Amino acid sequence: MEDLRPEEFATEAPKTGEAGTPPRRPMEIARPVHHQSAMEKTVGVLRAILPIAQKFLPLLDGQVGTVVSNLIGPQNSPRQVANALLPLHEGLAQLEKQHIELRAQVAGQSAALRQMAEEIETVRKQIEETAAEQQALAGILSKMRRRMNLFAVAGLVLLVALVALNVVLLLHLRRVLP
Repeated sequence: MEDLRPEEFATEAPKTGEAGTPPRRPMEIARPVHHQSAMEKTVGVLRAILPIAQKFLPLLDGQVGTVVSNLIGPQNSPRQVANALLPLHEGLAQLEKQHIELRAQVAGQSAALRQMAEEIETVRKQIEETAAEQQALAGILSKMRRRMNLFAVAGLVLLVALVALNVVLLLHLRRVLP
């Protein structure tokens, strides 16, 4: 097959003095002429220069040996670069899988922590209720203690009065009975 160049396919308006466009060959495809802007031309030049400039960048750090090895060393093809990056991609995939597993574990632990917090809150409320009940029982107990003390004093007074009455009666009986 012939080597077809883009300038052979460009269709331009006929110049003055030409009768028309030259006849096309059977395999030729007509393509419109595309004039590149200055920006597109600049970007094209930069694309061509960047791989070479990249090899000279270590000079900024003073690494002359690296620049020499970049210029002399074998150039890696995209397939070689892809093969070299394959273990890195596999490692990243594994890290992503581990990240997903860790995220699931953290979500489970977060749910467990929320449940534990709810249980702790329930226990705290129960402790507060128990403390309130104990304070109420302590008040009742102190009232009962006062009443029991009063009852004991009254019983002691009655006992002393009874003993005194018995002594008086015993003395009166001795006098009455010779």
